[in-house]
Amino acid sequence: MLRFAVDAMGGDNAPQCVVDGVLQALKEAENRFEILLIGQEDKVKPLLDGQDTTNLNLTFMHAPEVVTMHDVPAIAVKTKQESSLVQGLKICKAGGADAFVSAGNTGAQMAASLFVLGRLPGVLRPTIAAYFPRLQDGLTNVVDVGANVDCKPEHLVQFAEMLTIYQRDAANIEKPLTGLLNIGEEENKGSELLKQTYKQLQEADSKKKINFIGNIEGNDILREKATIVVCDGLVGNTMLKFGESIPRFLASIFKPSIQQLVDSGKLDPEAAAITSKAFMDMFQPFDVEKFGGVPFLGVDGISIVGHGRSSARAIKNMIYMAEHMIEKKVNQHIAEALSDQ
Repeated sequence: MLRFAVDAMGGDNAPQCVVDGVLQALKEAENRFEILLIGQEDKVKPLLDGQDTTNLNLTFMHAPEVVTMHDVPAIAVKTKQESSLVQGLKICKAGGADAFVSAGNTGAQMAASLFVLGRLPGVLRPTIAAYFPRLQDGLTNVVDVGANVDCKPEHLVQFAEMLTIYQRDAANIEKPLTGLLNIGEEENKGSELLKQTYKQLQEADSKKKINFIGNIEGNDILREKATIVVCDGLVGNTMLKFGESIPRFLASIFKPSIQQLVDSGKLDPEAAAITSKAFMDMFQPFDVEKFGGVPFLGVDGISIVGHGRSSARAIKNMIYMAEHMIEKKVNQHIAEALSDQ
């Protein structure tokens, strides 16, 4: 039976939402896996005591320290060895758990995953991708979205290779398509980094490691042009944060406008409610909680990170993501592919 170590203290809504998400996962999955919940006893145990955990495959481990969202990643990993984040990864390294799940400090989790778990053979740099919606069903992954700000062409190419394996094996995309984010479609566009990356992506395509479709532009990301969008972490993280702000920004404009129409008598309350629901439904493709979180690709183990604002539903789906990564043997396939280079 698989066992997952879950950081009870990770995230803006921890530990309540983490406890709720863990219990939802265990009950919904009917105990097909075990969960080790790690956190501060005085904060977590009262929440567990208030729930019916009878017959659930759940154990708790006290970790006195917490890595916060404001901690400097490298310093936190070194100085907070007794934190739930570091302890959870150490348990995975020792074989006491098959995967680690947290909605805490992404930078700290990446640093700790590297320090504790190490890299898969052949991996230059681990990376993290984000989900972006598409006009039709499916998903687009953008890589990198913040783990690697300064990248060389070989890093970007390897990100595309690892994400191709992830999409094929874990996301059931038969033919992942890689596009290089640039300021134009022409081969000679962009910085020297992008020009060299273009050439190396072509080489990877010729060796059938990826399916490279060339440069793509910003307005191609939400279309069905590519399933993998490659860029450095500075561009990717900026784009991700901007995308996350869109639904909230539009809602802040829409709600007062609807209310003004209701107050003026131009729109009755029932019609306003229907319109508002339709408006909110429009943003369902932006709902990343259905995926829960994303794996750090390239680390020698399963380390899943979620958004700091993760709800109980997101925590539950992060656990399912960890299970899926193991069942599909994604890390094994990445190691096999990179060992051939």
